[in-house]
Amino acid sequence: MNIREMQRCIEDNLATRLATQVELVREGVPEAGGESGQNVPMPPEPSAESDQPTLLERADVRAVYAGVASDTFNKAFGYRGGVPLAETVAAVRSFFSGRGAPYTWWLGPLSGAGDAAEQGEDIPAALAGHGFAVGEVETAMYLPLADAALDVAPSVPGLDIRPVRDAAGVAAFATVLAANWSPPDGEVLRFYRRAATALCVPGCNATLLVAYLDGQPAAAAEVYRTASGYPAAGEAARLDVAGVYNVCTREAFRRRGLGTVVTRAALWHARQAGCRHGVLQASGDGYRVYARLGFRDVGRFVECVPVG
Repeated sequence: MNIREMQRCIEDNLATRLATQVELVREGVPEAGGESGQNVPMPPEPSAESDQPTLLERADVRAVYAGVASDTFNKAFGYRGGVPLAETVAAVRSFFSGRGAPYTWWLGPLSGAGDAAEQGEDIPAALAGHGFAVGEVETAMYLPLADAALDVAPSVPGLDIRPVRDAAGVAAFATVLAANWSPPDGEVLRFYRRAATALCVPGCNATLLVAYLDGQPAAAAEVYRTASGYPAAGEAARLDVAGVYNVCTREAFRRRGLGTVVTRAALWHARQAGCRHGVLQASGDGYRVYARLGFRDVGRFVECVPVG
């Protein structure tokens, strides 16, 4: 695979996963009185039509409103040109402002944040003239799973990593993820409570994993599978790209190598499911972990945050 093909795998996986959030919540059936995680106050369930998850799909941009008030889930993605950037910005702002929803705009190496975007300008810089500021910058990374050493995970006494199969497992996953904020983010808990039914359907493209240490949910990771469009010789297209997301460890359990272990487990599950390509977007904190696992840099993702 050349770098452009690797970049395409990463961007397609991320864009498809974002869009799938809408279907997960639409198909999910929230359970009254279900687990909310660590006694975190739950926001009221949405009821108005304007609060329902929805997708904006245009030739120049994709945007996702996941039905919760959190830019963890609400994203615009890419700028593919074809119309003036000002027109694209107006469409994105209109889509989110009608819902009063916080959001961010992510640009990838093929869709506005790299030389291969071929828009003829630095799109993150151009967005500054439309009321956006650059937030996070993450590294696009790729790993051929056939070459990855995943069979033997480092030993951590008392650790049990389980793929999520039921609503209780989804609640445990959400508890770990929500704890990245202080206080824990109730919108994260609400999203996963609403999506739990769909996430537990056999064959779901998303697999959640929770690492329990001495029985307590301590770390988590998600794998999302898509088709690469580059099948191996003699094979039909299949779900062969594994995007790794939401690798996180609760504060009380950090500095024990759990991030590495749960990432390795996520990739192992993906390879067992037939995936050939591992992809992710690495933050500064996670970069060294992924590099040690064999991931290589293939570009960058830039987050643009609306400030006006």
